[in-house]
Amino acid sequence: MELGLKDKSFVVGGASSGLGRAVAEQLVAEGARVLLVARKEDVLRGVARELGDQAYPCAADVSHPSGVDKVASVALDNFGTLDGVLVNAGGPPLGPALELSDEQWLRAFELLIGGPVRLLRTLAARMNDGASILFITSTSVREPIKDLDSSNVLRPGVAALVKCLAKELGPRIRVNSMAPGRIDTVRSRSLDEARAAEFGISTEEQRQNVSQGIPLGRYGEPAELGRAATFLLSPAASYITGVSLQVDGGLVSAVP
Repeated sequence: MELGLKDKSFVVGGASSGLGRAVAEQLVAEGARVLLVARKEDVLRGVARELGDQAYPCAADVSHPSGVDKVASVALDNFGTLDGVLVNAGGPPLGPALELSDEQWLRAFELLIGGPVRLLRTLAARMNDGASILFITSTSVREPIKDLDSSNVLRPGVAALVKCLAKELGPRIRVNSMAPGRIDTVRSRSLDEARAAEFGISTEEQRQNVSQGIPLGRYGEPAELGRAATFLLSPAASYITGVSLQVDGGLVSAVP
């Protein structure tokens, strides 16, 4: 299938590792130009070197207004206009709802909702007709995850935001989200280590236990999510907007 991404321009959040990097790799492979956004400048520059001339590093923290301003400025200086944005960041603070401090709740809000809203408020007007926005959320939009209550509370709000933006920005811009399950990333491995310590078992045993609850019997690879995300960001998905796509190997079986 021809995705129609050659020479299209994208901003990709959380691009230094994990899911963001996987999406950036797929976009570049399809001929797109990508602004890589993350907080760690040295790591980001290394990723840009590996991906080649179509990748441009931009070290910024988009949970702060100054970071949003920097991303917008660098993106428009490099590309002029945009064809898409991947809204993606590291996970919010771990812990049960009543054990999280006010500061942790506010930080989680800025990470998942406040920063992205500011970024899109700035970038949407400079996006081309037919452009797309894709949010990376979590299976917590459908089913709470133990001790990840800031995610359990706020990510469903992100899914609702996607519905609102799809109506607000359509028909010019499409807006969707993806809800990854257990993808083999540093974040998933750290969660497995914490659970294994809690249960007094090895990390590998914890991973095997989780895999048994996934119909496909394994964790996903970042590239598998990257391919699905690249499709949703591309013109090939031109009649898909306002949806939340689970990429979880069938882990969440809730209906609808």
